Amino acid sequence: MYSATVLLTVQEFVPMTGIYGQSPSIVATIAPPEDISPPPYPKTPVFSGDGQSITITVPKNYKGSVQLIYQLPDPRYMMIGAAFKSPHGGVGQLEFRSVSINRDPYGSQMTVTDDCIQQSDKVEYSYVILVQEVSTANIGLIDPDIETEISE
Repeated sequence: MYSATVLLTVQEFVPMTGIYGQSPSIVATIAPPEDISPPPYPKTPVFSGDGQSITITVPKNYKGSVQLIYQLPDPRYMMIGAAFKSPHGGVGQLEFRSVSINRDPYGSQMTVTDDCIQQSDKVEYSYVILVQEVSTANIGLIDPDIETEISE
């Protein structure tokens, strides 16, 4: 399985209004994905992008899934989930079947599993990472993009 870590750093927490696509976003830095996959590596890098936009490119006959592991090592905030939206409608429930969260007093980690299904080839999903401020319990969101491609 291919895996990468993505480091999140919150500069300014902004509470959301509750309406997907119309809520202001948390001011945050999203680091580029760092590939932590074991060898052997494919000819084309699996993970690319600047963090704000991430592209996952899997080999043509790849039948596995891919994991993005988001890390927020700031005890003032906890990741509480993710919400996906396809440009064709829907919420990506076939493509992103598993989202797991680990949290402790020192930060949190969220693992998103991309099933790399053929129907999602070259589909760019918008998604938000939901974050809760520990001191106030307010909820905010970080708003990046993700796309899966199957190499030729």
